[in-house]
Amino acid sequence: MLASRVMTAEALADLLETLVNIPSVTGNEATIAEHVVSRLRMRGGGEIMRSGNAVVWRGPQADRPLIVLAGHLDTVPPNGNATASRRDGKLFGLGATDMKAGVAVMLALLESLDPESLRFDLACVFYDAEEGPAEGNGLKRLMGEMPWLTKAALAILLEPTDNRIELGCNGVMNVEVTVRGKSAHSARPWTGVNAIEVASEWIQRVTRTRVRKVQLHGVEYAETLQVTTLRAGRARNVVPDELVANLNYRFTPDMSIEEAEAKLRALVPLAFEFRIVDRAPSGRACGDDPLVKDFIARFKPELAGKQGWTDVARFTAAGVPAFNFGPGLPELCHQAGEYCPIGNLEPAHRMLAEFLKAGS
Repeated sequence: MLASRVMTAEALADLLETLVNIPSVTGNEATIAEHVVSRLRMRGGGEIMRSGNAVVWRGPQADRPLIVLAGHLDTVPPNGNATASRRDGKLFGLGATDMKAGVAVMLALLESLDPESLRFDLACVFYDAEEGPAEGNGLKRLMGEMPWLTKAALAILLEPTDNRIELGCNGVMNVEVTVRGKSAHSARPWTGVNAIEVASEWIQRVTRTRVRKVQLHGVEYAETLQVTTLRAGRARNVVPDELVANLNYRFTPDMSIEEAEAKLRALVPLAFEFRIVDRAPSGRACGDDPLVKDFIARFKPELAGKQGWTDVARFTAAGVPAFNFGPGLPELCHQAGEYCPIGNLEPAHRMLAEFLKAGS
């Protein structure tokens, strides 16, 4: 039996620094996965399962409700921030906030708690490829290979929330809109049709789409629509015969993926081509779930809606109540100056440990 021990803020910061210094850009998570396996083997106990670059730890099963803690190992590509550094109470570096801080807390929980003394059965999922296309997401693969994950009473995603509870998440859809014209020599433009001119009025209109705010379970979500890429033209002296715009649509948890698609299609003229590149459903806000209410009542964290997409959506689609809770700062995700406040690590660890312990 593993004896429970105190995990200090300094130990948590050291663990986070170690993780940040292991490169793990999407598709290259093998080294960090091996590091996680090595630490889990050192702690002893439980079952360690591998699937590609993902690692799942499952504790003793004692007919208690199952809690799943989950966090992704991968990061976006570096932007001059590949190496960890500390200053002014902050730990800087790629993935420090998104979401190796959450992974560090997960590992620390396994290294400091006795699973047999908990009031829940416990599993921890360290998965790959979250930052890439939805089809390659490691958690999606794991839930297919290990269907017992979908029987959990609660899943907690240690995504960056600044130690708030962020309920649910917005859905996301990327659509390529193609506008056709007719190419011509730029010296004789009247012999062609400029695709940019054809699209210009629509581009102006869609880029001015206003943010729509929605209140659900007492928290706010924002529906947004942005043109994120735009390409046209093949040469400096040729009238462009094609313009392709990518629409990035973030829809709120009160909309199904079908409703979101219909709303987006209605904004695009029928003469333009409409192709869905990728899409992921929104995550249900589970503020009415008994275990979520228990966590909120115990610690009284600030509540918010999750503006970005997270794998809370994957769990809630499978019928598992879930929420986001982690020490990183959501506004710093994917930024060159990304950091995690060192002072956020110990409270996140402590609250989760107290929630999991029997009789607490």
